[in-house]
Amino acid sequence: MRPEDLSGRTAYEVLGVAFDSDTATLKAAWRRAARRTHPDYGGDAAEFRLVSAAWQLIGDPDSRRDYDRSFSAAGGPAPAGTAGPGPSRGRRTTTSGPSFTASASAPRFRGTGQATGGDGPGSARGTVDYDPPLGEDTVLDMVRSSQQVHGAPRKRGLLPAGNRLVREARTIRTLQAQVLSSLPAARLVTGLNLRFGRISSGAIDHVVLCGDRLAVVGSLQVPDGVYRWDGAELILGDRRVSPPSLAPAMVALQRAFPDCTVGGFILVLGPEDNPHAPIIQLDRTRSLDTDAGFLTDPPANALQFGRDLKMFLGTGPEARRVDRRVLARLLGAMY
Repeated sequence: MRPEDLSGRTAYEVLGVAFDSDTATLKAAWRRAARRTHPDYGGDAAEFRLVSAAWQLIGDPDSRRDYDRSFSAAGGPAPAGTAGPGPSRGRRTTTSGPSFTASASAPRFRGTGQATGGDGPGSARGTVDYDPPLGEDTVLDMVRSSQQVHGAPRKRGLLPAGNRLVREARTIRTLQAQVLSSLPAARLVTGLNLRFGRISSGAIDHVVLCGDRLAVVGSLQVPDGVYRWDGAELILGDRRVSPPSLAPAMVALQRAFPDCTVGGFILVLGPEDNPHAPIIQLDRTRSLDTDAGFLTDPPANALQFGRDLKMFLGTGPEARRVDRRVLARLLGAMY
């Protein structure tokens, strides 16, 4: 069985578990998924085949070790808890490449359209309203609807992308720690390329959906220091750093989802996982002559970025709602 047989999803995503789940959790998730998708119990045969394929890839410790290594070999994210030539599942490390924990815990349901967050790693607690209710699987299946993290950093094209993959994985970890853990209805989708008519978003690193709010998230990594944001660039002495442009993605998403409010946010990462660094000082002026004028808030370190994004997403009138139709369209635009 080959990883590419999973229709672009990882084996962990198919089973709905975190990358660093222990063997007992993995086996329990496989049994639940197999019962849910088995054709004899009214499940979907195609999805059952995916579940079976995923279990073949990671159900056995040796197979799982080979599968986990294949991520690093391909330049993709190494599942959390792996380091160097062999697994080390008792700890997390950032020395061997990007890693993150996917929040894919199964929900506990309450009523027909609500669920409370699971108890797994990174799962958020609180009431979540689903629109349409979870029983209507014609829109999107229950597992993906209740999963907070979708997708993983992937290569784009033939060129090496090691630095970008590491940066995107760090961004996912920051979003999980600073945002998703506080907003149960938030859904993170990584790796999109959306087209609406003649408008193309280009490659989008991350989008966070929460109620009727859509946040486009970009990131960059800089050396430590005290930077000045002049409304268009980050300045450190003679060094000037331009943030990635989110304008095409924001325009495409706003056209594609006119009922949503779209925002743009830039996470500035230092060389170490210090949420307080780098320090960014803001000028009073704001440039509207560049793509940076599209940003909802200025670029920020992890701590301030989390506050800004939670304020944008969490203060919306429907912050506890998961719009499954919008989420399904976003997932369909993943590359």
